[in-house]
Amino acid sequence: MTTPTLNECITTVSGRPKIGKSTFASGFPNAVFAATEAGLNFLDVTEVQVREWPAFKALIDELTRTPGLVETLVIDTLDNLHMMCEEHVCQANGISHPSDLSYGKGFTMVKNQFRLALTKASMLKTKGGNRVGLVMISHAKEVEVESRTGKSVCWSLSLPNSARQVVEAMSDLLLFADIEGDTRVLRTKPHRNWVAGDRSGKLPETIELSYDVLKKHLEG
Repeated sequence: MTTPTLNECITTVSGRPKIGKSTFASGFPNAVFAATEAGLNFLDVTEVQVREWPAFKALIDELTRTPGLVETLVIDTLDNLHMMCEEHVCQANGISHPSDLSYGKGFTMVKNQFRLALTKASMLKTKGGNRVGLVMISHAKEVEVESRTGKSVCWSLSLPNSARQVVEAMSDLLLFADIEGDTRVLRTKPHRNWVAGDRSGKLPETIELSYDVLKKHLEG
């Protein structure tokens, strides 16, 4: 079986604020940022400002109709994008919160909209028929986890549980940006203190926070 290239993987990176997640994502080839928040002023990247859910869906529709416009799509950040999705569903249904619809219907509608849009984004193609790389950036939050050995604190994607499950399930690489000493690193394997994962099985547990280093480990 041929190992996928890094740009054929769906990559999600979470981490503490200002650790360099956007800078890391800017290393991907011909990256275009679907920017849901400010913070890219000092990066030499192409960005499309996304301030509402219909704008994101329109962007994905345009990229679907016209293959080859991008080589890598970066969603920065998932957190804001999910809030836009929730706001759109609420406005469309005349409610102020998903819980206003009985039997969890509102939450299900938000989850389905979010999942379908991300799935469509993950299926974008280049002119040559290759997959457009998809990089998704999320903030991280500390959550308390209880196990047989007691309670511990774990860094997790700062998304609602339903959205987090969607993102984690579709990600080939689930990376946690962290600091080890004075070095910014990526955690790639599951741990009681952070959420991470590597479906390739080729990555060390910890690598430098660098696109080039990640590519070298994954593609050899």
